[in-house]
Parts: sequence; structure tokens; C-alpha cells
Amino acid sequence: MAGPWRRDDEADPISDVNVVPLADVSLVLLIILLVLSPMTVESRLHVKTAARSADDAPSPAPALAAEPPQRVKDLVLMVDLGPAGVMVGDTFFADRREFLAYMRLDLSTRADRKVFLAPHPDVPHGMVVETIEQLKACGADAVALVQTREWGSD
Repeated sequence: MAGPWRRDDEADPISDVNVVPLADVSLVLLIILLVLSPMTVESRLHVKTAARSADDAPSPAPALAAEPPQRVKDLVLMVDLGPAGVMVGDTFFADRREFLAYMRLDLSTRADRKVFLAPHPDVPHGMVVETIEQLKACGADAVALVQTREWGSD
């Protein structure tokens, strides 16, 4: 139907939704989500590096005592976490409750309550995180993850 405002050769209006801008906005939002999600996870993890501060300066050596001490505890509390169990120094614990009781007792007598945890590569991530939480609950001030040896060379 031709009228004064419409010509016969004009095309009909397009009533389809243009999906290209919707896809563009969705991709931009996806990229923003992928960039921000690791940042939020990193902000929740409190990681301390082994930086040396002025407070950690070595103190002068104490004078030699007349009697040698009976048994000096290890300066560093190292915990090896393996698939079969946990090892603290030369003591192996297959039972988790025995390990936690030992750690509570050992940490209660220490002035420095830092624990170094060396997980085996075959130990699941969840078990490592659970062990860190349990060590903190036993009284550890800080838990550091360390690698003590090359596991592939066994």
C-alpha cells in the first residue's frame, strides 16, 4: 500500500533482536570475571614470605654454661606430610589424633611457634589445607610451606 509517506520499494522493518551487542557485553563481563576471580582468592590467603627484618637480627652467642644442656629442641619445627602419614623429626604418625596431640604438647613448650610444612606431591591439596588449619589450631603462630627435596629423585 503506497501512501504519501511510504514508498513501495522500501524494505519491511527488521523485527529480529540484534545479538551481536549482547554477545560482546557477555564476553567483556566474562573477561572481567576471569581477571578478578584470582585476585579475590589471593586477597583471602595470607602468605608471609621469608623476608628478613631488623627484628630478626642475630643475637650475640650466649656464654658457655658449665653443664651442657640435656636435650636442645630443634630450632626449626619441620613437619613432613606424606600420603601414608605425618612425620615430625624422626617420629612418624599414622594416626592424625596422635600427631595433633604431639603438636599441641610440642608447640606449648616452644617460644618460636613457627611450623614448616613439607607436603609430598601425591598429597591432595585439601589435606594440605586441612593440616595447615589443624596446626594453627594446635597453637602454631605461622605455617610455611616448603619443599625439602626433589621428590622425583627417590
